[in-house]
Amino acid sequence: MQKAAVIGAGSMGSGIAALLASAGFDVILFDMDKEGAQRGIDLQAKRRGFYHADHIARVTPASTTEDIALVADCDWVIEAIFENLEAKHSLYQAVEPHLKDGAYLTSNTSTLPLQQLVQGVKNPERFAITHFFNPPKVMRLVEIVATNDDTAHALQTVIEQQLGKIALQCRDTAGFIANRVGCYWMATGVEAAREHNISYELADAAFGRPFGIPRTGIFGLMDYIGLQLVGPIWGSLEKTLPADDKLQDYAIGSDEFIQGLVERGLTGRTGDGGFYRGRDEVITDDYSYRPRKTPEDEALSHKHPRDVMNTDTPGGRFAKQVFLNTLAYCCEIAPQISDNVSLIDEGLKLGFGWKKGIFELADEVGHDWLIEAYGDNAPALVTAATQGFYPEEGKVVDTQGQIIEHPLREGVVTLSSLRRDGARTVLETAGGALHVLDNGVGILDLHTPLNSLSSDALAFLREAVASAGHNDIKALVIGNDEPRAFSAGADLPSMAAAAASGDTEAIEKLITDGSVTMRELRNAPVPIVGAVRGVALGGGGELLTACDRIVVHADAQIGFPERNVGLYPGWTGTVAMLERNKLAGHADFHQRAFDFVAKAEPAPNAFMARDVAAVRDEDVIIFSADHVLARAIEEAEKMADGYEPRPNTVLSLYTGGTPLDAGWPIEGTTENDHAIVARLAEQYTTEEGITELPFDEFCEREVDFVAPVLSWPANVERTAHMAKTRKPLRN
Repeated sequence: MQKAAVIGAGSMGSGIAALLASAGFDVILFDMDKEGAQRGIDLQAKRRGFYHADHIARVTPASTTEDIALVADCDWVIEAIFENLEAKHSLYQAVEPHLKDGAYLTSNTSTLPLQQLVQGVKNPERFAITHFFNPPKVMRLVEIVATNDDTAHALQTVIEQQLGKIALQCRDTAGFIANRVGCYWMATGVEAAREHNISYELADAAFGRPFGIPRTGIFGLMDYIGLQLVGPIWGSLEKTLPADDKLQDYAIGSDEFIQGLVERGLTGRTGDGGFYRGRDEVITDDYSYRPRKTPEDEALSHKHPRDVMNTDTPGGRFAKQVFLNTLAYCCEIAPQISDNVSLIDEGLKLGFGWKKGIFELADEVGHDWLIEAYGDNAPALVTAATQGFYPEEGKVVDTQGQIIEHPLREGVVTLSSLRRDGARTVLETAGGALHVLDNGVGILDLHTPLNSLSSDALAFLREAVASAGHNDIKALVIGNDEPRAFSAGADLPSMAAAAASGDTEAIEKLITDGSVTMRELRNAPVPIVGAVRGVALGGGGELLTACDRIVVHADAQIGFPERNVGLYPGWTGTVAMLERNKLAGHADFHQRAFDFVAKAEPAPNAFMARDVAAVRDEDVIIFSADHVLARAIEEAEKMADGYEPRPNTVLSLYTGGTPLDAGWPIEGTTENDHAIVARLAEQYTTEEGITELPFDEFCEREVDFVAPVLSWPANVERTAHMAKTRKPLRN
């Protein structure tokens, strides 16, 4: 799809428009008048709802009263107005006569059922609910309720592969999946806290970190959502659900205490406070605030959820009740709302920030524990899942208790699935493994934490490149199933130890080891594609620049924070950035490369990284982190035919009259910071007899310049501090 319209320029509608524009759509954003639509665009620009300032121009403001015919060439029209059925039907009647053949019309409703919405639609087979979560840029969940499978599949493909979200196909039931189970969890938590007479601080801590719940806990999350929404959201569910639904046991949609908070303007983060006010205060029964206290309860000393729930204290009893009630509810309603339990888990993870879903947590505490805890009241689905809800890799329990294949999302490829499907492992060392696919593409899989570049990892990369001419390998991809990092950089303990040793030869060997490795990757006889997700920092950024091409997730962070560790990039990074900026046609390529490296702050996303040439025009930016590996394999295979390694580019040294570091020291830096970047400026600058160098020789110059920096006393302290605390020392 290439063009879309969003009708309704409030926080949600304008957020959807900003997401679509960032993902490459041309967007028309409608409101009652153009001024309202423009305010929505301005709001998203202020909130950083766009990935890049250039994307703002892709959104055109329009008026529903004057410009509705502009939807005529749109592939997708999304209605995001207020939750009023008559208003939505009236809007559909105005829109539909202008829709082109094949266009989709969808509603962002979170409460109204499809069967009611579709009654006002003339072309129901191309109508659906697409329920985004707020803010759309950040939240990955979109729930789909469609009139037919073809429409559901088409929308799921666009939402997942163009917008990078995870689309859950839901049934037409109240609250769909995420809100149905998430609202129950929060409601039973509110009631259990009162029943056990525990503080808000203890409740949020007890059913917190050991369960993988966001640090807000239940009451902090209600503040985050906004207490003024408790009545409409929970109230709507309570009106819609049958009288025997267990959510009706709590009725927090009409809770007197919460209503009292809202009446006083205490709506949470959208007001003057809520259950909490700032970080230091908590509400009392008379609506005054008291100092927040660190809760004391033996249950909080445990890290495993089972140990927390086995603790016979108020906190332990509370956590056990919330967990068992939530699991029982999910088991009871699962056949109504989903095909298998993984969809419910995805709803809790994506919609409410859980690290593991309720059924994944059930497997963690164990089937025997569950049966004992429930006694005679064990839900049928728990009783049936004797081998767990995820009995083995690639399997899941459906909502009838049967073990089925865990359905993979379309286009998603994982290293685990490739290995299950027969990828050959032709090399395995302490640092990583090389797996070869049937199409001749090899996957370089680092085995270090966050794919960090230890000496073992570097040795593995060199050995893998050396084997590229064998084993029928025609291209390489660097990537695996670690979503947090392409590579978090050099191994800090090794670097700190080398610096502390004072052994200049050991330091130079450490730097040379990385530099040689990156150059061997760059000069490999086959193309190398990086599958970049999460962070690519320091040595990870240099690994990225050694690749011929990258497929990069839009949210990836790329940069060189080495100054915070006590040096600057020494594994070809400064030379690669020089080359990239030169080839991008920038006349001031020395200054641009210097500024990015010296700043030591990563680009916050791939589009911003493209501004500084860390991502190039030929690289591929995609919005779905889950599709990065598959696309990287595809790109590598395409590049294999007729591949030639990159030339040993000749790069001139800087000859300008103004020093590259003339603007230093910059605000927030120290004399040591300036000394480090002054050394970088010196490395870039011409000296007698040297005006240009081939890439490889420039890299050797880089090693010569940067290696001594690590042994400066201030940087020995800086490196040791970072290795120990993971926080920079501003010495």
